[in-house]
Amino acid sequence: MIENHIHFGDTIEFMKTLPDKCANLIIADPPYNIDKDFGPGTIFTDNDTWIAWSRNWLNEAKRVLHPKGNIFVYAIHNNVCYLQCLMLEMGFEYRRQIIWYYENGWSKYKNGPACHYEPLLWFSKSTTSTYITIREPYKSTERLKHKITKNGKIWTPHPEGKQAGDVWHFPTLSGRRFAKERLEHPTQKPLSITNRIVAHFSNVGDVVLVPFAGSGTECFAASQLGRRYLGAEINPAYYAIAVKRLDESMAK
Repeated sequence: MIENHIHFGDTIEFMKTLPDKCANLIIADPPYNIDKDFGPGTIFTDNDTWIAWSRNWLNEAKRVLHPKGNIFVYAIHNNVCYLQCLMLEMGFEYRRQIIWYYENGWSKYKNGPACHYEPLLWFSKSTTSTYITIREPYKSTERLKHKITKNGKIWTPHPEGKQAGDVWHFPTLSGRRFAKERLEHPTQKPLSITNRIVAHFSNVGDVVLVPFAGSGTECFAASQLGRRYLGAEINPAYYAIAVKRLDESMAK
């Protein structure tokens, strides 16, 4: 098992070479089955074919996931139900469906509201998997200046902020402000949400497996946050982007 390396080729075949229970965190951003071409084997003739393929890569993911490990799977609103049911049937431990909310919505059809979120499935092998509490700033600091009573007891605010919920507000990589981070990949995920997953659902020194490396965001975040990474990418153009990104980060 070569660590801090992205394999060029099919992710299922790559995962078959990995030992059992070697990954502490898996972050998967697989094809959503919406007719986008991400490389060989990423266009599916029908829903059943996509579900069968999803079962195959998830079987390998479950095998290599550590007993205390977590797996996050990005999805889209009209297909997430299949993945969630599939993972439950396979014996993964359901933890939460995170809602990734963003302001710049999109719409495939004109006869309906724009979509402003993507579901992010969090599963594990046990309810005692790694989780480091996420905290966010309180909305109002003015009210914290006064004594607050909850259920008859005086409540003391946490110095690091409130505990975050399951709706995560992170912008997509659109607009000028993200020009430096944005690469030539159609579904690149922002470092902001990726850093949260890596920092709070794994520990320093852990192994982060990225079955669909894309532009290398998850591998980059793992490297920057003191984790080891393993990745696979089947598209030669995206593979080149990811390798270049990681090589340049190591050179700094």
